[in-house]
Amino acid sequence: MKKIYKQEYFNYHENILVVCPDCREDAVVKNENNYKQATLECRHCDLRKAGLDLVIYKAFVKLNCPICAHSIRYEHGNLKEKPKNVTVKCEDCDSSFQVQPKTDKYLNCSVKEEGLIHDQVFVSPYYFQENFKGKLFWAKNREHLLEMENYVSSDLRTRLPYRMRMVEKLPTFIKEAKNREAILKILQKWKNSYK
Repeated sequence: MKKIYKQEYFNYHENILVVCPDCREDAVVKNENNYKQATLECRHCDLRKAGLDLVIYKAFVKLNCPICAHSIRYEHGNLKEKPKNVTVKCEDCDSSFQVQPKTDKYLNCSVKEEGLIHDQVFVSPYYFQENFKGKLFWAKNREHLLEMENYVSSDLRTRLPYRMRMVEKLPTFIKEAKNREAILKILQKWKNSYK
């Protein structure tokens, strides 16, 4: 009897397994889509980070001196708080002014590792990812991994009318029959590596 695909897992968007930036073990990112509520937690080294802690500001001023009309440029980055006023000085006439700067808000993230999938807030690489025949194969978490395994191992994959599930959006190389055994082997290795 052929195995028929039936969706079993639905919560593969909630938490993402990533590599901890401190101990390089598995860590969990919660609320990735909202940096204000996002958290990164590692059960191995007890690292706790909040997305709000990564917010930094850059203040800048661009104006002409009201006394001599000389152009004044001011820029200051990596500020933890949004400045209300800054003091700027004209290089030409040595006049100083208190000015309300314009500000930009940024997330102070670490540098991305090339060729890997990362979470959007902490820029930590996903825990489950591997190169497969020149293409990056990855899973967000254990539920995502199990749903892909369920789909790939099925002989009969039915589609729902007027609805696209995650598995229908998978890249072709994952769904191809010629890659089935190799993909299942990788998924099994990932399942065994994460306890």
